[in-house]
Amino acid sequence: MGKIISAQRKGKIGFKKQGSSRRIGKIAYRSLTHEEKYGMIKGVISKFYIDTVKKVPTIKIKFKGSKYLRNYYELYIAVEKLYLNKTISCGIDAKPIIGNVLPLCKIPNGIFICNVEEKEGDGGKIARSAGAFVGILSHSKNKNLTKLKLPSKKVKILSSFCRATIGVVAGGGKYEKPLLKAGKNYYKFKSLNKKYPIVRKVASNPVDHPHGGGNHQHVGHPSTVSRRSPPGQKVGLIAARRSGRKKSRNMHFNQ
Repeated sequence: MGKIISAQRKGKIGFKKQGSSRRIGKIAYRSLTHEEKYGMIKGVISKFYIDTVKKVPTIKIKFKGSKYLRNYYELYIAVEKLYLNKTISCGIDAKPIIGNVLPLCKIPNGIFICNVEEKEGDGGKIARSAGAFVGILSHSKNKNLTKLKLPSKKVKILSSFCRATIGVVAGGGKYEKPLLKAGKNYYKFKSLNKKYPIVRKVASNPVDHPHGGGNHQHVGHPSTVSRRSPPGQKVGLIAARRSGRKKSRNMHFNQ
């Protein structure tokens, strides 16, 4: 009888959870209020951060409170060409300038935007990674819909009242810089709360994994397993309909 393999140890919860001490906070738009929906509210950039998980530059915006409320702060995703003490406008009456947040219906065609809401008031879900942007293709004023081109080149239609930030997310090109050594990669995965390095299971011992052992590094038996196999054996191609490489159609035509 072998050990409990890594797939069993991982389980449904995942590996050991990381504490929230290094997290900045939730990065999202402020909750939709009457001021922003029918007017405009202004804030000032007070500080820049880098999110420890997404590795995206973030700004801390100071908004002025009303007559009976104190000033408060919000965390927004930073776009290119921003600086300290710059005024950021949010609302339907804001101008389409870099850094401002306004609904899609007030943004002209062909402008690059980021941190787009998928549903009205959800705080931003689309194009939030470093260097990401979305293009506006067209507006349908009768149906209050906007057609967007996503970073994946797919076309998506959203409500024209969803909010977005004008500009491209800052920090683009960070993946072009090589890591150079395994130690940097280790800390990169550690901040993402992921396991690294992952050993190939054919290189392990037979006590650690069903694919381990043998004089050569090979699985040694069919890698397809039943859906009803026990947890320690349920590794490989689980309940596969087919296995192996697909034959291309050109081979049949050439023959």
